Amino acid sequence: MKLIKALVFHKRIWPKANSFRYSCNYISIKFPFKANEKTKFFGLNKFNIFSVYEKDYAYGSNDLLEWCAKVIKEKNSDYKINNIELITMPRVLGYAFNPVSFIFCNENKNHICTILKVNNTFSENHYYIKFVDHEFHKSEQNYYIEKLFHVSPFLPREGYYKIKFDNQLEYIRFDIDYFDSDEKNILVTSINGEKLEINNSLWVLSNFFKSSFLIFRVILLIHFQAIRLFFKKVKFYKKPKQRVDRIT
Repeated sequence: MKLIKALVFHKRIWPKANSFRYSCNYISIKFPFKANEKTKFFGLNKFNIFSVYEKDYAYGSNDLLEWCAKVIKEKNSDYKINNIELITMPRVLGYAFNPVSFIFCNENKNHICTILKVNNTFSENHYYIKFVDHEFHKSEQNYYIEKLFHVSPFLPREGYYKIKFDNQLEYIRFDIDYFDSDEKNILVTSINGEKLEINNSLWVLSNFFKSSFLIFRVILLIHFQAIRLFFKKVKFYKKPKQRVDRIT
C-alpha cells in the first residue's frame, strides 16, 4: 500500500472561465491484499483511522477482486484478471467522499482494463470500463468514453470525456477533459501525484489530521465553486433520473 500526495486541477473553459486546484491524499492498494504490520492505523473492511471498504467500489460486494473479475468476464470473456490496483481517497474515521476512484485490472503483470467509479453529491454513482488499447504502452492510455452520468448541475449529461492516464510504480497522472455534444471542450481536469511507500504507523498517523482537513475541503470546494458558477450565470441543468445501467 502506498500514499499518494495528489494535486487536483479543474479549469472550466466555456462559457465562463473558472479554475481552481487543491491537494488531497489518495492511497494505492493492491488486491489480493497483503496485510502490513507497519500500517496498523489502516483497516480493510473494518473501522480504523484510515479505512477502505471493498463494498464501496464493488457495487455492494465484499470482494472487489472477485467482483471486477466477474464484470470483466461478462464484458469480454477473453480476459481473466487475477490482481487489481485501487487508487482512491480512504475513509477517515469512517467518512469519505470520492468524486472519482480508479481500478486498474491486470492479468499477472499485463494491464487489461481500467474501471472509473464516479460519484456525485446526490449519493449516485456510475462505473466506466475501458479495455486497453494495444497501440499504446499499457501503463499509458488515451481514449474517449461517452458521458452517461450526471456529476454537476452546471454540465449537461450529454457529451463525452477524453481520458489520458499514466500509472507507474512511482506516480500516477490522470487527465480527464469534458466535451459537450457539439464537441466543444468545456472542462479540463487533472489528478497527479507521487506514490510514497508507507514506512511506519507513526507516519500514517501524522497524515491523519491533514487528510481529515483535505476531505472536508473537497466538499467545501465543490459547493464554493458551484456558488461561483451560479453568480457567473452559468447555465443550470436539473438533475435527470439516473440511467438503469450503471456499469458501461
